[in-house]
Amino acid sequence: MQIPARVPRRMVIYRRISDDREGRQNGVDRQDRQCRQLARKNGDEIVAVFTDDDRSAYSGKPRPDYIAMLAYLENGLADGAYALAPTRFYRRLDDGLEFFRLITDRKLEVETVKQGRYDLSTADGRRDALRAAVDAQHESEQISERVREAKADSLVKGEFRGGPRPFGYEADGVTPRALLCPSCGATQGFTVDRVCESCEAEAVNASGSEAWHVEQAIDCIIAGDSLRSLCRDLKAAGVRTVARRYKQPDGTRGEPESRDWAPTELRVMLLRPRNAGLIDHHGEIVGRAAWPPLVSEEKWRAAKAILENPERRTTTGNARVWMGAGIYRCHCGLVARGSTGGTGGVAKAARNAERAVELAASGADPGRLEKLKTRSWAAKYRCSSGKHFVREASELDKYVTRMAIARLSRLDAADLLLPPPAAEEAQEDLAATANALRAKLDGYTEDYDEDRITRQQMLDGTALTRKRLEKIEEKMTARARTSVLASLPLGTPEIAEQWPGYHLDKRRAIIAAIMTVTVHPARRGRRPGFKPGSGESYFDEETIAIEWKVAG
Repeated sequence: MQIPARVPRRMVIYRRISDDREGRQNGVDRQDRQCRQLARKNGDEIVAVFTDDDRSAYSGKPRPDYIAMLAYLENGLADGAYALAPTRFYRRLDDGLEFFRLITDRKLEVETVKQGRYDLSTADGRRDALRAAVDAQHESEQISERVREAKADSLVKGEFRGGPRPFGYEADGVTPRALLCPSCGATQGFTVDRVCESCEAEAVNASGSEAWHVEQAIDCIIAGDSLRSLCRDLKAAGVRTVARRYKQPDGTRGEPESRDWAPTELRVMLLRPRNAGLIDHHGEIVGRAAWPPLVSEEKWRAAKAILENPERRTTTGNARVWMGAGIYRCHCGLVARGSTGGTGGVAKAARNAERAVELAASGADPGRLEKLKTRSWAAKYRCSSGKHFVREASELDKYVTRMAIARLSRLDAADLLLPPPAAEEAQEDLAATANALRAKLDGYTEDYDEDRITRQQMLDGTALTRKRLEKIEEKMTARARTSVLASLPLGTPEIAEQWPGYHLDKRRAIIAAIMTVTVHPARRGRRPGFKPGSGESYFDEETIAIEWKVAG
């Protein structure tokens, strides 16, 4: 009796790897080779290949090619599927049940390299398939639990919990990039407190290193600079983000690439507790980290308070275009706003020039046309009520700038503007006190677990210690939040030289720190001494009142 030849099946291959951080696809390529070897052995034809690279089957997130494969099989375009193992198809029980339903309804052939062929035609076969799906989900849940427990242990010990390399640190997440001993010149061998093990001198961040740029950025935030200006400075210096594999439009990850800093990304980096050698959990500081800080906790908290200030503008608008908007005040008490509405600007002048051409073509009065084309449009400051005053923005800003530079250049400027050093405990004592209180909080939890104290004692002690810790942290923030004036060369002619190079945000911060500018109603008629045709400004300085602020 002649045995009929086996008809080749039209099969697909499904390849998946959960984590492909390098983007090399080595795992899925290996799965492809093994599946094709099995197909050749069975005499089958591969008609399509579906790949989900760097996609987990347990996370519940969509797997585009898996969904496409199910649709392909549902439409009868293939007789079955190959995979390395059942867990390539599913890691969740509900996914497994959906897959089994499709196999049964369409009478598909499914075979894996590791565990052979599915047989859902018998009760035992269906039971084994269901058990395999339950085991797959159980294995994934066990892995998740082990990962969570390992991270919890790392959290308690203050260790790095894994992830991409943090900017300012090496890939181990612990070693700063980079420290330098100013005494012996060592570049490694430092304690977690940044002390050189060779000469016991305190290390500094090496100039030009990532750690140095983090420290400089935090100092600039405290000094009043904006995130946008810092991004521009970093770009000019060639400092980019840590290389990451970003998601592509097709859902895969591309090759590792670094990017220019964006304000939002820079803000997130500067707010990291790790910069101050602290470790956080769900947004709460839980203790001291096992790696050296890049800046002191006092500096970090000062920058954090500034960046998280709800009054800080995060969008472009008048406060970022006009030096005095929101700072200058009307005599009525309201702040000034910058505006070209009703007076125009460059764009409005261009529109009126076009309008003049249209009117000329229609035979309009020549005098009206000339007035429309040559009218000067200037930016103005106004009372935010829309009443009381209107002043040329450029003239008012020039006057305020001149007065500010004169004040900052005085020989006694530092004495007038900077607060005297507080005769209190050293800043290092505050940091030590904060760390001691955090350790005390951990001690309450441990004592309760060991039944040394009651639950009420634990709650009372924790509440009291947290209040003390909050006061210490507020004190640290206030002390480190040095005035924007501290970074200026007060009492020297350099102020006038450096002023044009200051970012608008910094100039605004300086103005707000040293003076209160109040605009009073203009006089009727010409100001005293004004000579028509002389080219002088009609701006009257006597209508501007400046009240100087002193250190308090």
